Amino acid sequence: MAENEQLEQVIPSNFTLMIKGKKREIKFGNLALAKIERKYGSVTNFAQLEKDMNEKPMETIPWLLSICMKDKSDIGDEIDDILIALDDSNLLISDVAEILGTAMNSAMSNLMSDGKKKATKKK
Repeated sequence: MAENEQLEQVIPSNFTLMIKGKKREIKFGNLALAKIERKYGSVTNFAQLEKDMNEKPMETIPWLLSICMKDKSDIGDEIDDILIALDDSNLLISDVAEILGTAMNSAMSNLMSDGKKKATKKK
């Protein structure tokens, strides 16, 4: 079995948080990665992102959540909206950071993988 196939079996591909009574999908897809790149200059600038997460967690972690949470319909997009929803759901910022880190690592491992899936043209 190839190393990438082994990793795919170990690393979960679906990440969720229960926020305001709803299971919310967390996905670092193309748009979220593009927003990270816009803010930090590169999707691989983890040193600055990690620094921000450590020095300004109450700003950085809700921002990350806002760019990768699929359904924010009853929450809002602003950092304060996200923080209120986390408070209402009794979620600690550290719990959210753990899920975000795992989801981001999964997305980055897929992005940097040598075994990238190639698009094929349909005939």
